[in-house]
Amino acid sequence: MDAHQARWAEVVIYYEGVNISRDIAPYLLSFTYTDNAKDKADDISFSLEDRERLWVNDWFPTKGDKIKVSIVVHDWEAVNRTQSLPCGTFEVDQIDCSGPPNQVTIKAISTLVSKPMRQEKHTKAWENVKLSTIAGDVAGKNGLSLFWDCKDDPFFERRDQVETSDLEFFSGLARDYGIAVKVTDTQLVCYGEEEYEQHSPVGEFSFGDKKLISWSFSSKAAGTYKAAKLQYHDPVKDETFDVEENDDAEGTGRTLEINQKADTIADAKKIAKEKLRKANKREITGNITLMGDLRFVGGSNVKISGFGAFDGEYVIEKATHSISGSYTTKLDLSMGKEAKKKSRKKKKSKAKKHNRRITTTDTVSNVYFGERQVLIPNDK
Repeated sequence: MDAHQARWAEVVIYYEGVNISRDIAPYLLSFTYTDNAKDKADDISFSLEDRERLWVNDWFPTKGDKIKVSIVVHDWEAVNRTQSLPCGTFEVDQIDCSGPPNQVTIKAISTLVSKPMRQEKHTKAWENVKLSTIAGDVAGKNGLSLFWDCKDDPFFERRDQVETSDLEFFSGLARDYGIAVKVTDTQLVCYGEEEYEQHSPVGEFSFGDKKLISWSFSSKAAGTYKAAKLQYHDPVKDETFDVEENDDAEGTGRTLEINQKADTIADAKKIAKEKLRKANKREITGNITLMGDLRFVGGSNVKISGFGAFDGEYVIEKATHSISGSYTTKLDLSMGKEAKKKSRKKKKSKAKKHNRRITTTDTVSNVYFGERQVLIPNDK
């Protein structure tokens, strides 16, 4: 057996501050960590064998208990090299029991259950305030630090929070301006989606790469638009906004109609542009499953090549790391606006060269099964 075949992965688990990794190992059937780029809380789940009915009785978890988790790989990319992916701290949110055979599944989320930002509903009028100020207030109320990485900082003359949680209200505002929101155990994270689409890829895959287990890509016209039109009448100012934004990366002729509050013409244009960008993110999407890779997390980018019309840079909307006998990573992908423009330019050039017509409304899906890895379990 060579050193490369001896690579293995493990889950390091601290439950309420105590390392229970070795104690839980004999019962652990599978572990999954889901890292979302935005909007949804990250989560983990453990499936545990419970033939002796320990987990459903004396060892039954308490909702709200804190679990700190890391994925650790040994000899994965190189001999005598250990790497880790800190998943963060989560709170137990749900416990499921099933059988036969007897199993218990523990699910935990990163938006801490004990934080009022997730559960408590409030009514408040926000006046003459920037979005970053609202973010700071929400973070401070919940004992979090604010990570703000956005060039744009929308200003609101007035916004009303009516019987909604702080997180729901703030996330809704941020979403209208293309600002992604995530909550970790210590931070409220806000970043500009379109800006992050321009970041360098953290990895690249080519067709036939042995690390790929399966893949599928799709290009569709449904739900995409050439332009967005926002119309809004402000009854207080007795002013009507009527703006239209075009997307030069799209090829369909439909217009997205929007009726939403805006403070100024410039504000209306921003909202229309973002609604259009978000709708068109669903045009070119993909899913790939590969041998476990710690580099890939939600919000980072990956480059795809050798897949013809689907070549380009993609945003990782969701990364799912799973350990169940083997360690795999699944990526849910969407192609950003600039990457689509480059792809279209390349396709038109090829079409002109070969004197044939290329459309952008095809739907294509393929599956390729690459070489599957064999993991040697930890015998320690």
